[in-house]
Amino acid sequence: MITVRLKVFASLRDICEFSEREIQLSDSMSVNKFLSYIVEQFPALKAQEESLLVALNEEYCDRNSLLKDGDVVAIFPPVSGG
Repeated sequence: MITVRLKVFASLRDICEFSEREIQLSDSMSVNKFLSYIVEQFPALKAQEESLLVALNEEYCDRNSLLKDGDVVAIFPPVSGG
């Protein structure tokens, strides 16, 4: 079993109704699989799933990166600006 800390920002906080939470997983998984797991818990994220920005331990990461015990995953909505 591993524990991962999930942080969500901006509009995602409103959807998830938290800004930070520890999540226990039965085994290591890829960031992509973890995102799918989170979307199952919060279906309102489904529309944004492919465009979410993801950081692992404070660095943007490849979605194929594997999670380890104690990792921090941060997800952000897509950013636009002018």
